Amino acid sequence: MLADIQADKVSVYSACKTFMDYLRKDYASYTCYTYRSVLPGLFESVLGESRFSKRTFDRIVPSGSFYISHVKKAPERQQVVQMLKIASPLYRAVIAMLACTGMRIGEALTRKWSDLEIRTDGHARVTLRASETKAKYSRYTFLTRESLEWLQLLRTENDYIFPSDKAEHLSYNGARRMIKPLFRKAGLNDASDKSEVYTIHSFRTFASDEMRACGLREKDTLAIIGHKYGSESSYIDWKRVESNWVEACANKLCFLDNGAVAQKQVTELTRTNGKLEALLERLLERMG
Repeated sequence: MLADIQADKVSVYSACKTFMDYLRKDYASYTCYTYRSVLPGLFESVLGESRFSKRTFDRIVPSGSFYISHVKKAPERQQVVQMLKIASPLYRAVIAMLACTGMRIGEALTRKWSDLEIRTDGHARVTLRASETKAKYSRYTFLTRESLEWLQLLRTENDYIFPSDKAEHLSYNGARRMIKPLFRKAGLNDASDKSEVYTIHSFRTFASDEMRACGLREKDTLAIIGHKYGSESSYIDWKRVESNWVEACANKLCFLDNGAVAQKQVTELTRTNGKLEALLERLLERMG
């Protein structure tokens, strides 16, 4: 197509109009607006300003109105648990990573094993570099021991956590096609008019809500999710954020394995009982 445009076999404006008419059939108005906004810069760069007129482009390919056409709903915890139970090992790992970390789907699918720092207690810190994030600042997020174990079941010699035979890593469309039916099986159906929908992005909202429910501070939650940006990002104390996350979320964000929570409670009770026994022994010695 580009070669035909450069050879003047096809008008750049008619090509743009055909492309936008195709998008408007299946995509939301704001998505179409976003795609349209990049076309002038693209063709001015490729063809040169002398061969591309923004005024002519606006006349032949009008932007039209745009608006947020649907709300992305978030599942409840029990519904995420149900999805994890019925998912294949691959998509159980994908859902767990999204629901645990709050990463965007593109961030999750492009993670490599070299991005993970596995701690001695079993959780892992995940590195997200500035060039890989929407807000263009580096940040960290964290995986529970349970989620990490599901990822390790898939590990191969490939450094990508979710490798693909057809590309470097699992694609967004591939993940979307497999996860969407899991929403329906868990009883999470879109509204008939698509005003409310469940998408992969729903797990991002779920993760932030769960971190808050676990007792994590709002500032820490926003930093992990990626809603804090700009100059403020350089002042985030990530050691403190990780420590707070471990204390509040490391066990509570386990979905199918409650063993870690139970073991921690047993350990704490044993330690408390030991202190009480020692105190009682000293009191008895004084009374004797």
